[in-house]
Amino acid sequence: MPTQPNALEFVARMSAGSRLPRSRGYGSTLVELPFSDIIDIVHLDEKWFNADKDRRKVYLTKGETPKGRACKSKRFIPKFMFLAAVARPQFDADGNLDFEGKIGMWQFITMMPAARSSRNRSGGTLVATLVNVDPAVYQDFVLNLVLPAIKAKMPSVSKRVMLQQDNATPHMSICDAVLQAVTHDEWIFTVRRHPPYSPDLNVLDLSFFASIQALQYKSVSRTVDDGIRATLAAYDELSVEKLDNVFLTFQAVMRLVLEHNGDNQFRLPHMNKAAMRRTGTLMANVICPVSLLQ
Repeated sequence: MPTQPNALEFVARMSAGSRLPRSRGYGSTLVELPFSDIIDIVHLDEKWFNADKDRRKVYLTKGETPKGRACKSKRFIPKFMFLAAVARPQFDADGNLDFEGKIGMWQFITMMPAARSSRNRSGGTLVATLVNVDPAVYQDFVLNLVLPAIKAKMPSVSKRVMLQQDNATPHMSICDAVLQAVTHDEWIFTVRRHPPYSPDLNVLDLSFFASIQALQYKSVSRTVDDGIRATLAAYDELSVEKLDNVFLTFQAVMRLVLEHNGDNQFRLPHMNKAAMRRTGTLMANVICPVSLLQ
């Protein structure tokens, strides 16, 4: 059985629109190669989202009184955890969108009856309650929510998908044996964990979660339910171009890891992707010198 290609494998693409650059003096020797498209890798991760900022800047007209906000401390600002799954957006030969890259986003919340009455609701009213994310809960979410969403949304010719995640304790409940035991069709799922202390090797931690949080903060949320709605709306609002840009940055980070011999002490690259996209000069994949692989 062929092995699953990974993001650090390079593919020499010699199509008419993607000629590999060659250096003078090397004849036909390749000196640079593009990263692979990494379209069959799904990035998974969780994140805590706060319902609101602890501080907000507002602009007032003369004589206007700001609306009051009351909270014992910032520790009492409602927060909630989401599990997100994304893959690289896919386009056809004409540049039309085939797949937006968003697999799904699910909150670790259950509805429980309120134990006591308060001025906001009566006892017994169903309220959103945080779920402790242990290995069993994480496995249930991946097997019953993430995998069906991948099959329903993600186009894959090979039907071979790799799940990439970090080394958090709940993630250890997902392994190749567990995935094979629950897959009874043509799909093949494997799992890979990126190196420790390397959050930049996951596109969600790299900037996707930060972009969602920035959009979510544009609306004021006073309850967990408000925050969940605002976060899901921000996830839906985030553009395909933004997600595709994150994957290009992800490839650039992998190149930096190679340049620094596996170290993570480097600045994140600024590639002017928005300007290049406007002028139609944005690369499909980041180029990497072959010398880094030697």
